[in-house]
Amino acid sequence: MARTNIIIVGIALLLCACTPPADNEKPLVVTSIAPIGDWIAAVGGADIDVLVLVPPSSSPHTFELSPGQLRDASRAALVVLNGAGLEYWSDRLLDNIQDKHTPVLRLSDRVELLQAGHDDHAGHNHGNVGNPHFWLDPSIAAGAVRDIAQSLGDLLPMKRDSITARAAVLAASLEQLDREISSTVRLWRQRRFIGDHSSWVYFARRYGLEEAGVIESVPGREVSARQMTSLISTMRKHGVDVVFADRRKSTRAADILAEETGARIARLDPMGAEGEGYIQMMRTNLNEMTRVMR
Repeated sequence: MARTNIIIVGIALLLCACTPPADNEKPLVVTSIAPIGDWIAAVGGADIDVLVLVPPSSSPHTFELSPGQLRDASRAALVVLNGAGLEYWSDRLLDNIQDKHTPVLRLSDRVELLQAGHDDHAGHNHGNVGNPHFWLDPSIAAGAVRDIAQSLGDLLPMKRDSITARAAVLAASLEQLDREISSTVRLWRQRRFIGDHSSWVYFARRYGLEEAGVIESVPGREVSARQMTSLISTMRKHGVDVVFADRRKSTRAADILAEETGARIARLDPMGAEGEGYIQMMRTNLNEMTRVMR
């Protein structure tokens, strides 16, 4: 009798393990970086779960997926990638998704990408290839939000109206942010800067600024003495007295440029601090830029 009970329990456990997820289980949307995750969460609201793979403290250029992240991401109902070569590990991610029909949205497919000076992304061929940092232009962000809303609406057609409404609210906030940045930048004295990596070129294009040079043409590659000499010469010749540095990593090269030229350093964060939404991130960066550019 005891053996019969054990067999019955075992069969019941197997049946439970094979039972499909409940209808009320939220779909999981997987994305790469925190700014995009913030957009997805704002548009999807309580109707979805969001998994962001790259921690805000990490560089997406050198990030490596962990086995645990691959396991967690394997049940994705939608994958949203920045594209333009940022997620150089995307093949590994997508190969591990359980449902091979899971839709993939690459935001770069709708973006006019900048190409010059971004050799670090040239080896990746998923969609358009170029500088991937377009999320730092709020006007492009607003377009990305509309694309995200379309994909989420396709995933949850019964929730399309509420998804569309939330997307409209976020898009309006991004348009207000764009106007706020424009009015602030107009008051700046300096229009040129040196970037530690070409993170801010879309921002520069949007608001009439110029990246006069870049310290790292390839993320993580140490700048040579010859490159530093060239940057110092450029700064002195053209009167560039601002360096945009990434506050998440060493700013040694930026510090040397400042010492040699008297330049001021804006310590920026293109990914945002833990728990900091996109709009607040952009305002924090804008305030830091204003400190050295006005």
